[in-house]
Amino acid sequence: MLAAVWSSRADVEPDLPRRAAVSAYLHEKAGDLPTAARLYADAARSAPKLAERHHLARQAARISQSLRG
Repeated sequence: MLAAVWSSRADVEPDLPRRAAVSAYLHEKAGDLPTAARLYADAARSAPKLAERHHLARQAARISQSLRG
């Protein structure tokens, strides 16, 4: 599924707002948790709003915690 979604990835601007967050979500759903955690953290750092930063940081922490045990 992820491969099909990302087949048109080249058409998406890399600096598009929330691109990292969407990518993180898709990686999480595909089971690629290490990449999802990294992308959620990246998205949190670049999120324009405080509430969004907190949400994305919590997502990254949740996945990182599940990977540790």
